[in-house]
Amino acid sequence: MIFSRNALAVMLGGGAGAVCRVMTGFAVMEKLPSGFPLGVLCVNVLGGFLMGLLQGWMRRTGNTFATGYCLLGTGFLGGFTTFSTFSLDTFLLYRSGDASLAALNIALNMVLCLCAVWGGYALLAPRPERPTAPS
Repeated sequence: MIFSRNALAVMLGGGAGAVCRVMTGFAVMEKLPSGFPLGVLCVNVLGGFLMGLLQGWMRRTGNTFATGYCLLGTGFLGGFTTFSTFSLDTFLLYRSGDASLAALNIALNMVLCLCAVWGGYALLAPRPERPTAPS
């Protein structure tokens, strides 16, 4: 029963995440038209931040949130983030002869997405207790 509930949560979350990915990516590219894949970059950074928030909240509350994590983490964020699209965009930039933009795409996605995960986690994870000074 739990397996089927978790599988359903992944399926529903993944579908919703994929729809949100397309809508967000198109919205970014409509507002900021460019030959650079800004829509995918924004989706990946936002997805990293949301994953950090989810993980930080789970750590803070001590809640493993199994079905909820299947829905939000594995499902929604798995469907929302776009590593395969990022890989294709990078390949196409490189193949078109723009190795510098391909390298920039790799660097920005790696650095910004890791920073976004850290930022989201830092916002919600419990803070370590600071020792009090003796009086």
